[in-house]
Amino acid sequence: MNVPVSVADPDKNIADPYRRLSASQMVTWQACPRLWYYNNILKLRGPLPPQIIRGNAAESCISRVMRDSPSLVSKESDDILKSPILDDGNPAYDFDELWPSPSIQPLDESEWPKDRASLEEWAMARVDAHFGGCWDDAVKEWESLTNRVGESSHADMSECRMMVENGIRMHIDQVEMCLNNVSNELLESWRQGGNRPEWPSPDGFPLLWTEPHPCAMPAGDEVTWTESWEISRPWFVDPDADSFTQTTSHPEGWFQGEYDLVYRWTGKPSVIDIKASQGKGDRSGGYIEQLRLYAWLWWETHGRIEELESLGIWYLGPGIVKEVVKPTPVELEKYSHELKGLYSKIHASRPSLTDCPTTPSPLRHFESGGVPADPPTDSDHMARCKTCDLRGICENGNYELDLPSHTRIERFGHSWPITMIADINTRVDATGTVSDLRGPSLDEKGGVELSFRLQDGYDRAKVRTSRYGSPSNVTRSISNGSNVRIRDAIPSVWRGEVVLDMDSESSVDLAGEADVHPIVEIETRINVIGRIWSVNAFPDGQGVSRWSVTLVDSSGTAGVIAFKQFIPVLAAGLSRGDEIAILNGEVGEFNGLKQVKIGPNTRVVSVRTSEDVPEF
Repeated sequence: MNVPVSVADPDKNIADPYRRLSASQMVTWQACPRLWYYNNILKLRGPLPPQIIRGNAAESCISRVMRDSPSLVSKESDDILKSPILDDGNPAYDFDELWPSPSIQPLDESEWPKDRASLEEWAMARVDAHFGGCWDDAVKEWESLTNRVGESSHADMSECRMMVENGIRMHIDQVEMCLNNVSNELLESWRQGGNRPEWPSPDGFPLLWTEPHPCAMPAGDEVTWTESWEISRPWFVDPDADSFTQTTSHPEGWFQGEYDLVYRWTGKPSVIDIKASQGKGDRSGGYIEQLRLYAWLWWETHGRIEELESLGIWYLGPGIVKEVVKPTPVELEKYSHELKGLYSKIHASRPSLTDCPTTPSPLRHFESGGVPADPPTDSDHMARCKTCDLRGICENGNYELDLPSHTRIERFGHSWPITMIADINTRVDATGTVSDLRGPSLDEKGGVELSFRLQDGYDRAKVRTSRYGSPSNVTRSISNGSNVRIRDAIPSVWRGEVVLDMDSESSVDLAGEADVHPIVEIETRINVIGRIWSVNAFPDGQGVSRWSVTLVDSSGTAGVIAFKQFIPVLAAGLSRGDEIAILNGEVGEFNGLKQVKIGPNTRVVSVRTSEDVPEF
């Protein structure tokens, strides 16, 4: 099969697409469950340094050189094998006429590389052609991130260029192994236009292509270096495609990943992970587990029949390939059981803080190339906590953050009472009489769709199913005129009317005589003060039209969001660490996280800048 991209089986999919496990999440969970909770539930993620530029530029450049063909693309050519991309970011596989390679005139055979030295010379010339653009694109992408830290000038361009060259040499090692070991059956099939995988490597040709390649030699001839380059080309994410368009998903949808390189020329797949690093430090231990999880994911997505031939990490810094031991059949089965159990615990339902204990794993030490150091782990069992980005938030951290705990603030000639984030109540109960009932009806996931007016004396509220889920616990006796109690609804105000959104956490029961929860007592407005932990979104004039930050005070964390005309003018000058007050904000909730919404009468004011308080 050798299919590196797959989607969940619609008949088996049990997962919310926004609540899946991934290899990186698993690595974080194994490092410390509490760190996973802070990152994925409370959305407390550290800022992104400029070193990200190096990794993105290196991988993009290596991919583009691999896509090039030494029989079609000259040393000095531009990027002439760009893939046609649809509006949704996917390669245009259904439009054969848009692909460039079939219409390109092959180079004269005298220009084709004849040995390793000439192939490497051609490949390095292609690095020259691609690297500048890849670097500029990576810088632009990083500078578009709202949660970045540092300056792009801190990323070492020459170091990245050296890493790219190392990566190309490691690929040429594969080309040479293919030259010396490719099976005659595969070679002759390829020469006739056969053996194109169901999901081919990006090469400028359409998805379905059975014509012989221009560099194919006559049957029986010795394999050439140009043929070996084409045959050995691994699958990789198309460098022109949008992010996350070429991932692979567990058949049930609850685990998702993306391979870097999949070599297939031996007849069996091998997965390589590219790391633009020296391979030192604790992260190298996580890379090993990540690759083993990819071996498991490949097995799961190939009917639990096809296993990988090998696993490896390319450390581009030293130019070293680290072999990784594959999971055994017993370990593959164990992964399936344990990962499904963990998914059920932390994604199928919302975990609590106590479900994610502060149990950090030992901090590992590695030398260059991912070689375990001596000793392999730190003698201090709490060493991981000392450098953790969340040490000022976590109970295990020995680091005191300067976080606000105000109860009142004077602004605009008025004294505003301040609510601590931990005391924000995003769920309310309400009682009243039903009118204008629409529904109920069952949705495809077993939830109940309905809407109605809830009348309580002179007060009323609009009750409706949330866009993000529907209640399953709704009394069968509901009808116009019945008295009901709504539990755990999310309140808001729209055009002066109270709105109660119900999701999977909400319920509707018949009200008893003792059930009294007046609509008039529902509070939808709030004042909070906190420091900005991260800027998650800022309008870019294209697809993003919101401002979103994560706010922390001494009691907890909440999201803050504003759309379009309600984005405060002050937002453009705010950054990580600044302390702000949200006055007359609207209480909300998104994906279980407390939220403060900024509306027409909300004010955002600066209390202290990041320069006035100790850094995070």
